[in-house]
Amino acid sequence: MSDFSFRRHEKKYLITEQQKKALLDAIVDHMRPDAFCPDGKSYLIRSVYYDTDDNHLIRLSIQKPTYKEKLRVRKYGRYQDGRNDCFLELKKKTAGIVTKRRIACTLDEATNFIEKGVVPIREDYEEKQIIAELKYFLSCYRVKAKTMVVTDRVAYYDKDNPDFRLTFDTNLFGRRQALEFDVESSLGRLVPEGMVVMELKVVEAVPLWFARLLSNLQIYPSSFSKYGAEYRQYILEGESHHV
Repeated sequence: MSDFSFRRHEKKYLITEQQKKALLDAIVDHMRPDAFCPDGKSYLIRSVYYDTDDNHLIRLSIQKPTYKEKLRVRKYGRYQDGRNDCFLELKKKTAGIVTKRRIACTLDEATNFIEKGVVPIREDYEEKQIIAELKYFLSCYRVKAKTMVVTDRVAYYDKDNPDFRLTFDTNLFGRRQALEFDVESSLGRLVPEGMVVMELKVVEAVPLWFARLLSNLQIYPSSFSKYGAEYRQYILEGESHHV
């Protein structure tokens, strides 16, 4: 699998801190923290999701159709770190299979492409193909930045099968104002305090040892989307203002 394209099964689980600790204790012989979180330290992820004026993409997504897609700009690194690099990502889900296509670019390249139609120039064949897909998506939808989702993540990979990964997201927040990547304020919590979003990512089958572990700990999949959770919160807050 290249750094530009991912095709895999993904499942999310909403778990407690106690369940997370039990999992981490149990996977120590099988999995290792990835290179971005040595010693189990988390790293920051900030994602700006793009949608139409009437929120068509997320409204369709939460209806759980056979096919859905979303566009986001994702940035790693800490606030005020001076970095201008990001990933422009097109994520699709078809019959339970997730495909993510992305290009590495600067923030200026990403916003100019989305908002002004200025196509990034690349020489790599696969990047050219992904840019063509992004260009087609943008021809179908007139989108703009709608929300930012921020989380702290810890990620692990299987020692014997690097295509099997686990991520744990905590301090999950979202906002619809001040969508600049270095702004830290005006965030709304997207999951209850003390809860963790665990995501399982695998190309083929989940290892038997892990399936047994989930069963033993009574951990079951949960239908959860970060952008979906933010949108539901946005709708609820809007309704409460009219009560």
